[in-house]
Amino acid sequence: MPTNEQRAGWAQMALNTFRHQVGNDDDATLILDLITDLGHLARRRDLDFVGITARAVSVWSYERRHPGGVGASPQVTITINGRKPKLAWSARDMKGAAR
Repeated sequence: MPTNEQRAGWAQMALNTFRHQVGNDDDATLILDLITDLGHLARRRDLDFVGITARAVSVWSYERRHPGGVGASPQVTITINGRKPKLAWSARDMKGAAR
């Protein structure tokens, strides 16, 4: 099972590649832009970006508290302008997706 340090290293490699492509050096802006661009890619591929993002936040939260464990992630719900997006799903709806 990978450690959170390994996971952060993989993310750093992706961020470095993205940094090279867009020419920005601010990590916070790069992460924001990369997540946003992943949303555009998800839409192009007809994927539920909001649901994927909710699941990612849920798994990230669990991994922060239990770096090497396997178990149930907390429920995360995302709302936009006071409404749940049409395709949004609860993080608990995606069984077996925890890493």
